[in-house]
Amino acid sequence: MKNPVKKVLALVSVGILALGLAGCGGSQSGDKKAAKDSGDKKAIVVATRGTAKPFSFTDDKGNLTGYDVEILKEIEKRDPSLHFEFKPMSPDAAFVAMKSKQVDMIANQMRRNPTREKKYIYTTESNNYTARKLVVKEGRTDIQSFDDLGGKKVAITSNSEFNDMVKEFNKSHQPGIEPIYSDKGAAENLNLVATGRADAAGEYEYVVNVARKEQGLPVQAVGSVMQSVPTFFLLRKDPKMQEVADRIDQILKQMKEDGTLKKLSIQYLGKDYTVQPQ
Repeated sequence: MKNPVKKVLALVSVGILALGLAGCGGSQSGDKKAAKDSGDKKAIVVATRGTAKPFSFTDDKGNLTGYDVEILKEIEKRDPSLHFEFKPMSPDAAFVAMKSKQVDMIANQMRRNPTREKKYIYTTESNNYTARKLVVKEGRTDIQSFDDLGGKKVAITSNSEFNDMVKEFNKSHQPGIEPIYSDKGAAENLNLVATGRADAAGEYEYVVNVARKEQGLPVQAVGSVMQSVPTFFLLRKDPKMQEVADRIDQILKQMKEDGTLKKLSIQYLGKDYTVQPQ
């Protein structure tokens, strides 16, 4: 006959072991749920060109960087509730993706546009100011101002404010400007000028400086600043994205006050373009 005391002790031991295992299982489940909850931040999908140095480009290590990208990375550091996921694409593709809700936001030096303001949300705080100048092949001296462009071939990005300027010029000047339209941005426009296929282009001063310094392109910015406008981030229009825009604005303001935005501008754009150039 079995010892009843031993039988009771055995049952108690099994019970304690079962409780311990249950406790461990519950703890692991809770940890997993907590980890899932903490990692469940909904990514804000950001369309950015990815080939437009110094704003958005891939560095030598294969990492997406640039002025616009690094602003958002800094905002993400300061506000853990925000997480940005970048998707390189052209601006035209970005608007199509925005319409189909494949992206939530565009980081591509967006200027305010009355038509777009009806459809999208703009941040209130500006990222920087543009400084658009005429660009010609190095050594060329016959083009110094807009009035010198009559009868010339000019490389133009179709959705830029420079395109608007050319259209206005052609309404009142003969001969007018012969546009060469590009959808690949400044990189293609500068190549058209460097190879002589275009007489001029209208590009941001800091983009020209980067192309000269890092790619050795024989181009130069000439004349005075033709146009300077503030640029912003643009977001899909819905209440949740308005909350995101408000958070971005709050942190951008802090970055201006503590000098971080100026530092990024100097690092990527060559000087402080967070204030309007004269």
